[in-house]
Amino acid sequence: MDNQEIILRAENLSFSYDEGESYALKDLSLSIRRGRKIAFMGSNGSGKSTFFLCCNGINRPSGGTLYFKEKPVSYDRKSLLELRSKVGIVFQDPDNQLFSASVFQEISFGVLNLGIDEKTAAENVEDVIEKLEITPFRHQPAQALSGGQKKQVSIADILVMEPDIIILDEPAAALDPKHQKIVNKIIDSMTEAGITVLISTHDVDFAYEWADEVMVFHKGSLLADGTPQDVFSRRDLLARANLKPPVVLEMFDRLCQKGILKSSLALPKNMAELESYIEKVNLNTLSGGKVTLKNAEKKAILVVSFGTSHEDTRKVTIDAIEEAIGKTYPDYTIYRAWTSKMIIKKLKNRDNVIVPTVREAMEKMAEDGITDVVVQPTHVINGIENDLMKEDALSYRDRFHSILFGDPLLTTTEDSHRVIEAIAHEFPQLTDRQALVLMGHGTTHFSNAIYAALDYTFKDAGYPNIFLGTVEAYPSLDSILKLVKCYGPEEIILAPFMIVAGDHAKNDMAGDDPDSWYSRFTEEGYKVSTVLKGLGQYPEIRQIFIDHIGQVIGE
Repeated sequence: MDNQEIILRAENLSFSYDEGESYALKDLSLSIRRGRKIAFMGSNGSGKSTFFLCCNGINRPSGGTLYFKEKPVSYDRKSLLELRSKVGIVFQDPDNQLFSASVFQEISFGVLNLGIDEKTAAENVEDVIEKLEITPFRHQPAQALSGGQKKQVSIADILVMEPDIIILDEPAAALDPKHQKIVNKIIDSMTEAGITVLISTHDVDFAYEWADEVMVFHKGSLLADGTPQDVFSRRDLLARANLKPPVVLEMFDRLCQKGILKSSLALPKNMAELESYIEKVNLNTLSGGKVTLKNAEKKAILVVSFGTSHEDTRKVTIDAIEEAIGKTYPDYTIYRAWTSKMIIKKLKNRDNVIVPTVREAMEKMAEDGITDVVVQPTHVINGIENDLMKEDALSYRDRFHSILFGDPLLTTTEDSHRVIEAIAHEFPQLTDRQALVLMGHGTTHFSNAIYAALDYTFKDAGYPNIFLGTVEAYPSLDSILKLVKCYGPEEIILAPFMIVAGDHAKNDMAGDDPDSWYSRFTEEGYKVSTVLKGLGQYPEIRQIFIDHIGQVIGE
């Protein structure tokens, strides 16, 4: 197959619905190469559907020429019949396309009109019915089908005629997720068979990942034509066409702006490629340190936590993490710092207990003659607290030979699976009639996405009755309530997904306030129990922090 062969070409194509008062297409010129997957984009009224109707002769241009296989399209009955057998269009609303009594008759109608003998036509119809998973409803009336089933049949109408080009106008419109998946699978099979597929869509994420080429229409003209990477990386173009950038490109841009990824990398085609970029990044590289080492090195590990005003949970979480790190790395002096200035102030005023900030701890280590520092956060994610912690630590880079940073708890895919195993080990008696609902903190930082991802990963790892929500972001309690209802447990176990079981766990999760998670689940009729145990109490969680330090120092 020659992907340079031009199969369809428009030259100065114009079309008017009101005899020249206005134009839906105006001097449109473009070329479509055989075997390509092309996404047509643009706001409503930009001319996409009008152009599609011109492509198979439903609309006759009022100006310019349409070429099929480099021959001008004629509009006599025979020529149009031949064109429509090779350029098929699937309408956005399948009811505009289906009219036969049964599904089998519907699919047979077009191919029989081509003059193919009944035996061959029947074989072709059977083949398409099987490929498109239509067999269960092949004898039903077409108008009695669901929207997704009608879409399958309308595609089969065209596919059975073995066209060179299939045009789909908003193929996923009004479909449920199940039928979206089915239709996308059908589209993939068509492109694998070498059929040229043209799709009109408003879904920039689908277009970016699926298409070989993107054509953007604007007021009846071709505004842009290029690869998805070329088109979607032009912010000015997208704004003019009222389109948003794909999510994967927005995330890539943000990661580049923060210095996590290099902007010289090729634009990721999908989330899987972006994830592969992130996994290859060594976030534990030497991030600071300008002092030349003249004397013997003196090493320290600064354990940075958010903090807690609850002594009971501090002893079994933050203290336990620091003690475990100290035992594992006896050659390092262990220092502490907290990032919550409010908690630090509360402890000082209430208990006369002094806990240093990150800057104060860095100052203390410099005064103590520490030369090399490993900063290990006990934060759950790479969020705002972690970003600010790094800024504070690096402001002291002139005072140390080196400053290294360990990862927060959830940084890599391996971390996520290890955390899932740790949770599962803590609740080995969890039955199918119970649901474990974990309460995380949540943040406005883009890293908050890890919570929703981890909730899904629990299910993917075989734990359909473990749910993860957040207090201050997404997934919210309302979202988790809906998911839990769908699962249908009899009993709910609430546990914090935070390093310490402090105010949020004791009040927002387990408190008696009507808005607490305990009260909300009780109100829904569930039997509810609470487990006030912070993640820092889990030996497997402490080991993850220990291993993150080992990755930094090469042990």
